[in-house]
Amino acid sequence: MDTRQAKVQFWMLNAASLLGQLAISMVNLALVYYLRYTLGASAGVVGLAASTYTGVYLACCLAFGGFYQRFRPYVVVCISLLGMGLSMVLVTCSDSIPIVFTFLVLYGFFMSMLWPQVEAWITRGAEGAQLNRLTSAFNFSWSFGTGISPYIASFLVTVSPAFALVSGAGLFAFIAAFVALGTLSCPHIRAIRPEREYIHDLERNDGAVDHSTPLRYDSWIAVFVVYSALSVVLNIFPMYAGEVAGMGETTSGFLLLLRGLATCAAFMTLGRMRFWQFKAWMIYLAQGMFVVLALVFHSASTPLSTGVFFILFGIVFALCYSFSIFHAAAGALDRGRRMVIHECVLTVGQVVGASFGGVIYQSMGYSDVLLFLAATAALLLAVQVAVHVFRRRA
Repeated sequence: MDTRQAKVQFWMLNAASLLGQLAISMVNLALVYYLRYTLGASAGVVGLAASTYTGVYLACCLAFGGFYQRFRPYVVVCISLLGMGLSMVLVTCSDSIPIVFTFLVLYGFFMSMLWPQVEAWITRGAEGAQLNRLTSAFNFSWSFGTGISPYIASFLVTVSPAFALVSGAGLFAFIAAFVALGTLSCPHIRAIRPEREYIHDLERNDGAVDHSTPLRYDSWIAVFVVYSALSVVLNIFPMYAGEVAGMGETTSGFLLLLRGLATCAAFMTLGRMRFWQFKAWMIYLAQGMFVVLALVFHSASTPLSTGVFFILFGIVFALCYSFSIFHAAAGALDRGRRMVIHECVLTVGQVVGASFGGVIYQSMGYSDVLLFLAATAALLLAVQVAVHVFRRRA
């Protein structure tokens, strides 16, 4: 691929990642309001809904990840985007919660085609400084979409939650057209082979072998922890802000925006540095920082204290996500499989955060949700450190 088309691919995929995560985050937040205030669902049902499409996403990544690799990446990505948009339109066409859950299953299925394919596509053949540059640009793109989406969604929700969902569906369709046109306009991008064929050629013709780092395991635990918390922040906090803390939708949207912008800034900074790579103690430090933050701010109820917590959490989140995607890809031959594992782990975190968080919030309160997250993270960290010490002494 020549330099011009490589740049086109770089900007196309990062623009699609930004807009794609913007649409997903808009839809996820709008679903909270749609289920809670349009359909009258309980907090537990809202949490279960988030667990449903993320759970289906996880199951389909595991079941069909290898199957998706048999097709050209742009084909799978475009089908995914169109299917997700259709699912959200169907959600707004029903006022029955069981039927809505059926469409959320469909939504999770189509979402499973998206991120592992995009991540493997972006990182294909890259190592070292180039891998860091590519993953950092991708991280900034999707995180910026996540960061600005709550603020945009909060305004759309004021019109109606259904309107916000339809707007997200329209954005999915736009991104699919954007990726299709960008790919078809560049012969070399259009000719990119399926991931499975690419890996087979590396093994057969180039004699390539896998040089993965074992730090990917600690990194996956770290990303599980922060995604459990992120699921609570995005799915439980909006209910707590409006029902208990007395914050309006615009205020809660602005606070979520602060978290997203802090994450974006951290991703930009980490992309220019390499000190955090291949160091176990950095992973443990980031997890420890999360435990401290959850304990210190578990009773925060004012916009100021919540804003400080979200900013600091956004920085820790960026660290843990960077650990996971970089260490998963570094030295790996089958990037598609590694990205599936990366996505599965963070999805399990989302499911745990949304399901347990919703139940704990409904029965005990938001403060206890954060204490639960802190206790879980502390337990996992203790096990990791113990295993690390044992391995060094063995």
